[in-house]
Amino acid sequence: MDELFTYYLQELDHYQPNALIYHLDHDTWSISQMYDHLIVVSHEYLDEVESCQFAPVTTSGKSPFGERLFAVGAFPATPIRLPDAMNAPPDETAHVDRLRTRWLELTDRHASLAMVAQSTAPDQKTHHGGMGWLNAAEWYALVTYHLAHHRHQKRRLDAALANHS
Repeated sequence: MDELFTYYLQELDHYQPNALIYHLDHDTWSISQMYDHLIVVSHEYLDEVESCQFAPVTTSGKSPFGERLFAVGAFPATPIRLPDAMNAPPDETAHVDRLRTRWLELTDRHASLAMVAQSTAPDQKTHHGGMGWLNAAEWYALVTYHLAHHRHQKRRLDAALANHS
């Protein structure tokens, strides 16, 4: 299992139900909402990994942001604010077991698509609204880039929880 998947799974054991749904302020997600976001977006990226198997060949490339992101191999460490239309608050649950089950399902799906990501032709691509045209291997890598990016957010939320206790 990828270390980021293990990290997030193990971290779930540290939260009481009230901590999962604690909001520092109106504009800040809870830990539960962050996990939901990670799960939902990761599945969206993995859907694209699968779609690339059937995508037409294209020479279209990445956007300038996509080029920078893949050159560095990571999202910027700073928070990224999506437009409001794309930024609906994620679902929230106070149940660690539900999040754990969903996380394990994501982990299994991610592992099961590793070969698809590696074996799909690199010129079979689908379009990402901010990053341009990505192939299966790039969509697959985006999952871990996204998980790593949210570790910064998780640390801030954990610090707020520690100060709140």
